[in-house]
Amino acid sequence: MSLFVTISKLNALPMRLGQYYLNKDAFDKVASVPGIYEVSDINYLGGDVPTGPYDGKAAAMGKGREHLLDIESPTPLEGEDLEKLPVIVELHGGAYLTNNKECNRPHAQWLANKGFKVVNANYTLQPEAEFDLELREINAIFDWVGANADKYGFDLDNVFLTGDSSGAHLSLLYTAVQTREDLQDYFKVNVSKVKLKATALTCPVGSFLDTDIVSTAFRNLAGRLYDAKGKMNISYQGFIDETYPEVCIVTTDTDVPIHTNSEAVHKWLDFKGVAHQYKSFEGKQNKLAHVFNVLHPEWPESIEANQYIIDFFTRKMNETPEEAAE
Repeated sequence: MSLFVTISKLNALPMRLGQYYLNKDAFDKVASVPGIYEVSDINYLGGDVPTGPYDGKAAAMGKGREHLLDIESPTPLEGEDLEKLPVIVELHGGAYLTNNKECNRPHAQWLANKGFKVVNANYTLQPEAEFDLELREINAIFDWVGANADKYGFDLDNVFLTGDSSGAHLSLLYTAVQTREDLQDYFKVNVSKVKLKATALTCPVGSFLDTDIVSTAFRNLAGRLYDAKGKMNISYQGFIDETYPEVCIVTTDTDVPIHTNSEAVHKWLDFKGVAHQYKSFEGKQNKLAHVFNVLHPEWPESIEANQYIIDFFTRKMNETPEEAAE
């Protein structure tokens, strides 16, 4: 292990512990949405599944759970002739360094309750991984969805992607990788045959070129692909061009200081002429902060924001080829 990784892991430790105590209920799997069927802890790379009792704190640290996913579904996931439903792949955030699919479980179950089968997945955190490895793991999740479509009832014609915070950035970046051969070559991704229908983002970050406090912090903490070409390829200014697919962005003005980053992605999409939906939600009954709709899906404001995402996916699902090409 390099000295860089060793030092970075020590720096990540307090953030990982802090995230666990801030989101302990989510990590400890306290809440479930009634009527949702779940299959937990499937290894999408085909290796061994961790044994022994689930440990929320260990999960928050990413220990031995990097390649696991859960499926949340409004219909049974076992038996014959399973109902095929559209699929949402969900990627958690956490400043690239921390968090786990358990933090997104309530959100994934909320989405599933709207008629989707949600694949809520882990991936190797930084600094143990760089962006290229993370993108290959995300790609492996899509390969797994394709390979298990009949087993779990996945509609491969309608596969969507969503992520929050740094997970939103990874979702943005993987969406570009699916459509650009130069990025596939750079990140060494043998792109999945399972194609994205659309992508939705909650409070995205995503620049390693900007000089604001958030972008500067991520530049110092996350990843090592920092030559001139690498910085461009992992920053939205480099991978979002005029050919980028339509996306949906959810944020709030009170997400300080990260709202500035989310708004910057929106403005860049405008600058490039890329069709997209963008909405900043206001706190009415609750004080909204970073990824409010993921951490508190039961809030009225969160319900409105999450329905905004569902409506976007539904529109893209029902879109004709001619409409999609416009």
